[in-house]
Amino acid sequence: MTRQKPSRLSWEQGASSHPGGRQEQQDRWGLFPSHNPQGLLAIVADGMGGHQDGALGAQVVIDTARSFALNPPQLLQSDPLAALDELCQEMHDAVNQHSETARSTLVMVWLVSTHAYWLNVGDSRLYHFRRGHRLMRTRDHSAVQLLMDLGEINEAQMATHPAQNRLYRCLGGEESPKADHGDFAVQSGDLLALCSDGVWEHVPETELWDVTQNHGPVDAARWLTEEAARRGGAAADNITLILLQAVSEAGSEAGSEAVDASPWLSRLSAGFASLFKRAPR
Repeated sequence: MTRQKPSRLSWEQGASSHPGGRQEQQDRWGLFPSHNPQGLLAIVADGMGGHQDGALGAQVVIDTARSFALNPPQLLQSDPLAALDELCQEMHDAVNQHSETARSTLVMVWLVSTHAYWLNVGDSRLYHFRRGHRLMRTRDHSAVQLLMDLGEINEAQMATHPAQNRLYRCLGGEESPKADHGDFAVQSGDLLALCSDGVWEHVPETELWDVTQNHGPVDAARWLTEEAARRGGAAADNITLILLQAVSEAGSEAGSEAVDASPWLSRLSAGFASLFKRAPR
């Protein structure tokens, strides 16, 4: 007997960006495949609108990520989280080299085989869904996240709180970035969503899953960003969303399970044969 089992995952990808009610789009995003090692780097950077050169800061972050994916360090294979930490510091230094005032948030995930390694600074988020349930989201480095942690507000109130845009960590500036990072296993059917705050301010996380299942990542990303802009109206922030749905690439294995199955099948066949050979009563 031959059993089919997933040997690796591929990713259905959708991404969209909308200026919202702003005159300038300061969000940037990227999807960068790497071939040695083979993987995918997904990233969203939100140039902080309260600072001059916000768009420049986000663009520098994306450009640095692109160079990283084209020429990945050996460390990415041996210790992916350490490699992402080094990349984060490189982004921070590059932003400061280009401008004294540029600032940006960052969320990125490195996808290799059946594993995801993530890092975030600021309030751009990564969500991980499985079968309609949220397994994780990154923790914002913001005043409203601290208020929620203290029980002063609930998660739904974070999007509308007056202090929603007050961050205490970002890329750029005198302080070195203090990123959060982690990793998790992924399965076929899992959905990852990376987004700027312009998305989660107006789109409930359940919609991220539901719309993607109904329409696929490409159409879902486009519809959800447009819907966030509509709901936010003239006050809507820049909006950026990446949706990644895991799809298994099945491999055939006939090894030990095929050997184990043969005696069982032989015994079953012999049993049926003996029934038919019995003499009638």
